[in-house]
Amino acid sequence: MELTIQDILTDLHAAENDCQMFEKKYGILSEYFYAAYIGGSLEDNGNPDFALWAGSYEIKLDREKAYRNLVFAQSSLLTKLSNLKIEHVEYQ
Repeated sequence: MELTIQDILTDLHAAENDCQMFEKKYGILSEYFYAAYIGGSLEDNGNPDFALWAGSYEIKLDREKAYRNLVFAQSSLLTKLSNLKIEHVEYQ
């Protein structure tokens, strides 16, 4: 089954939400957690969160790659993006 842009975005947002939940819980960004997790320098003591977190991060990376590949394969999406009007927003 081939994923659509909408499927990819749905999966990506869900994975990002999961990663953010774990980042808040453990106080470390997913990127750094994942490097320690796959590098074997993290003692998880059987913590089931770590396997779930690593899985969510892998899904996030996979869907980001799939999105990039699909966007660049579809020139109509690039045209839509180039026609977007970007307004400056100031954050407080």
